[in-house]
Amino acid sequence: MAATGKNLGFEQDGSGDHFSRPVLIVKKFNNQMFWAAPLSAKQKQFDFYYNCVDTAGRKISVILAQLRLVSVKRCKRNMYLFSAVDFEEVKRRLRTFLD
Repeated sequence: MAATGKNLGFEQDGSGDHFSRPVLIVKKFNNQMFWAAPLSAKQKQFDFYYNCVDTAGRKISVILAQLRLVSVKRCKRNMYLFSAVDFEEVKRRLRTFLD
């Protein structure tokens, strides 16, 4: 869970006073910064959504198009780990977008 802040336009907002939302940490750069992709409970059939089921059996989506650089100071708490299979698929799809 990270405090992603109040966003503009179609970006995913967090909720609550700190605008927190669950994110998937995709790539750590150093002890201060990492790439994160916001997670959503709504599954949509778009190329930039990766739909899966989390470890608790809930349907979730990784919003690949909203990958962003985040400071570790925005981290609030650890929720759970992604399965290795799903994480590898997220990375594969992100590589496709970046090509």
